[in-house]
Order: sequence, then structure tokens, then C-alpha cells
Amino acid sequence: MRLLKYLPLLLCLTVSPAQSADDSIFGIGAQLRAEGKNIVVNRILSDSPASAQNNLHDGDRIVAVAQGNDPSVQAQTLKQTALMIRGPKGTTVRLTIIPAGDDNSQVRVVSFVRGEVQMPWGDGQLLAIGSTIPDVDLVEVTNKIPERLSKYAGKILVLEFWGTWCGPCQLKMAELQSYLDKYYDWHNKVVLITASIDESSEIAAKYLNAKGWNKTHNIWADVATIRAYHINSIPTVYVIDRQGRIVAVNPSDLSQVVNHELEQEKATGTK
Repeated sequence: MRLLKYLPLLLCLTVSPAQSADDSIFGIGAQLRAEGKNIVVNRILSDSPASAQNNLHDGDRIVAVAQGNDPSVQAQTLKQTALMIRGPKGTTVRLTIIPAGDDNSQVRVVSFVRGEVQMPWGDGQLLAIGSTIPDVDLVEVTNKIPERLSKYAGKILVLEFWGTWCGPCQLKMAELQSYLDKYYDWHNKVVLITASIDESSEIAAKYLNAKGWNKTHNIWADVATIRAYHINSIPTVYVIDRQGRIVAVNPSDLSQVVNHELEQEKATGTK
């Protein structure tokens, strides 16, 4: 499945490592989310043009975007808005916004000079099929116990990266909760792991508890883990075999891939 399908879900208006090769593309340091037809600021990244000016805040709605002194263009989709805000370093972008909590009459315009932003994501060049997974440090969400995926050697792993604020992640997460009930053969052979990329494990724990999503092994991924797995959009899922090798990336039918791995193991007598 192509990464571009998930690009609008990244919600990040910063220059990524993959984009850094093109010195003409820079950002302002804001992450966005879609709420219905509205484009909303999800978070302001530290050490960015947006954080330095302190005139754009979490929850602000972006109504329109303008390049320099050009006329404003209405913000219609997440991807369109992200592309309009990015641009050459040192150039100006103007955002027409409605501050968080205000009604539609409280419209104002804020301007930013695009610059380099420390990207908290991977480069998007997802790990290749056949490669060995990075054995990086992870944190179990509920009890905050550190662990590594190597502890699950000998089992098939489904590793799903997600975020509490990511709309399409919700369906994927709900589906994961159902698999062990659907497929009895998965018990003791398959480990379903969800890796939250939220700002803290506490945010993920509270959300998981509210949803009752306890049929997966839930961990929290820090920036080092996100980069090690090259994640720059979510949801992203890796299927990993018993030897710690990647056998599928974002498969269209996850259960089919896992069942195929189990069938192959039966055919070879692997336990």
C-alpha cells in the first residue's frame, strides 16, 4: 500500500528528513488534524517559527492560506492545506485562523517566515520486506515497564503504529481487538502490538482505558523508535516473522498475511 495514501494523516507541516534533500521545502512547525470539514491545529512543535511567535495555538482553525502578498486560498482539505503552508525557506505564509473557542466572527490573520524545523518523525522510507526489525527500547503503556521486541522471538508479530488523534487509526485499532476472537490459531503464536506515537504514554494509557482496548499489547514509541521504523504517517503496520524479519508492510488484508505465515509454519513443522 502506498505511503501517499496515508500522507494526509501525518498532519505535520514541517520539513521532514526526506524533504530536506530539497532545500526549497520548509515549514512553520505545526501539526494539523481534520475535524469534519475543519482543519485544526493539533500541536505546535518546539523550536519552530510557530512556537517562536506564539500567535498560533492548539485548537485554532485554519480557514485560508496565502503565499506572501498573494490572495488567500480557502483551506479545504488537510493535504491541500499542508502543501500550501510548505515552501521556500525565508518566504512568508499567511494563515487566516479562528482562535480556539471563538465563533466564526473572530477571524484574524497571522504571518510566518518559513524555516527549518526539527522533525520528530522518520523519513517515510519504510523498512523493506526481508529486513530485520530494529530492537529498540519500548515502554509498556500501562505499567511503563521497558521492553524490546526481541522478547517475543519465536512468535509472529503485528506491530501497528497509531495515535489517539488519528481518525483512520481508530478503525485499525478496533479491528486488532477482534482478531484473537476470530482466529483461535493465533493464540500463543501471534502477538498483536500497538505502538502509540502520542506525546506521552499517559495520553495513550488514558485513551486505551476509555476505549477498553485491552486485547492487544500496548506500548509507547518515543522519537528514537519512530525514526528507527521510519514512521512519518499513521496508521502504519509491520508484520514480523518468528525470526524478527519483516514479511509485510501495510498489507491490504492483515489477517490473510498472518494466516499465510501460520500455514507456512505448519507445512515446515515449525512450532
